[in-house]
Amino acid sequence: MAGGCVYGVAAYLLRRDNPRLKWAGVALMGITAMQWVEGALWLDGPAPGGLGNRLLTIGLIPVALLAQPWGPLLGSLFVLPVQRRRWPFFLLLLLGLCIVVSARLIYQPTYTQVTPEGHLNWWSPRNPPVFSPWAYGLWAIVIGAPFLLWWRPFWQSLLIVSWGWGWATLSYLTTDSAASHWCFFVSFYAAFVLVYALMVRDKPTR
Repeated sequence: MAGGCVYGVAAYLLRRDNPRLKWAGVALMGITAMQWVEGALWLDGPAPGGLGNRLLTIGLIPVALLAQPWGPLLGSLFVLPVQRRRWPFFLLLLLGLCIVVSARLIYQPTYTQVTPEGHLNWWSPRNPPVFSPWAYGLWAIVIGAPFLLWWRPFWQSLLIVSWGWGWATLSYLTTDSAASHWCFFVSFYAAFVLVYALMVRDKPTR
């Protein structure tokens, strides 16, 4: 239900004739992808031996993870072409891909479990999962970097990223799943860009 509302906001943003709003729409679709997969996992129990659980964990979780950094990054193409920022763009693109691929090769999760505190563990066979601090921090940087580097005014990008990093830190320190509060960042970002969209005008088509 929440994912549907967020995607409704994304669809509205993409229909607007404003490059920054289109960027926000693509970014929102990317960071919300995990909510859809997790919703499907809960429908499956998630049963450890369930076929749906295994297919979602092995097939769609990596795609949803990759959408988190790639959504904001690819959405920024509406505002700035690659030619003007080739090195940082492709560095972030490759970093996101390498982190997802490396994590799946190292931990090799074959199904999702429920942690002792009731969160989903699609990260590793060990339950509760163990998130490496440096890798977790790097992942947060890769997701937030497109906003900090190219979304202006800067105070808006700082607000967006700080809210996400704040919840990520709280999840890491207080729960048994470092990704447990991701939904709070998604909901905040959807509300932020919706309010922003209502305050700005479309740019006239030439």
